Amino acid sequence: MSVVSDAVRAAVVARAGDRCEYCRLPTRGQVATFPVDHVRPRTAGGTDDPNNLALACPRCNGHKWAATDATDPDTGAVAPLFNPRADVWADHFAWSAAAPGQLVARTPIGRATVARLRMNDPTVVALRVLLADIGLFPEVTGGEDVEARRGADRPAAGGGAVSTSPSGPP
Repeated sequence: MSVVSDAVRAAVVARAGDRCEYCRLPTRGQVATFPVDHVRPRTAGGTDDPNNLALACPRCNGHKWAATDATDPDTGAVAPLFNPRADVWADHFAWSAAAPGQLVARTPIGRATVARLRMNDPTVVALRVLLADIGLFPEVTGGEDVEARRGADRPAAGGGAVSTSPSGPP
C-alpha cells in the first residue's frame, strides 16, 4: 500500500514530467513503477506533504533510501543530496558530451548525489544509451531534452507545490 493517495501520486508524476527527478530516467519504457520518494525522509521528520515528495526511479530511490547527504568524492566533505523541490537540476548535473549516457556532476551537491545514488553505474549508463537509441531518452546522447526546454528541470513556484484538485470546469 502506498503512503500517498492516488491523487497525490498522479500530481507528483505530472509535476515530474513522467521521469525520475534525480537521474531523469523516463517512466516510459520501464517495467517497474516509480516510487514516490520523500525528499526529507519520514525517519528524519519529513512529511507526506507534496512539497516533500519527488518521483524517483526504483534505482535512485533504493540508493537514496533515508539519506539526505553524502560525501563529495572530490573534496571528501559532506554535501546535501540534490533536492528536486529546492534545487535546479541543470545547476548540478549535465549530460556528458564525451561519454554518452553519463552524468557530469557540476557541484558538490551533484557529485555527492551521483556518488550516493550510483548514477553512473555502467548498467544504468548502458540503459540510458539504449533508451536514447530508441528515442525515449535523446538528451543523454546530445538530442533535445523536450522536458528541460519546457522548464521541467526547474522547481515549481512555491517549492514545487502540486494541486490535487480536479482541473477544468465543474
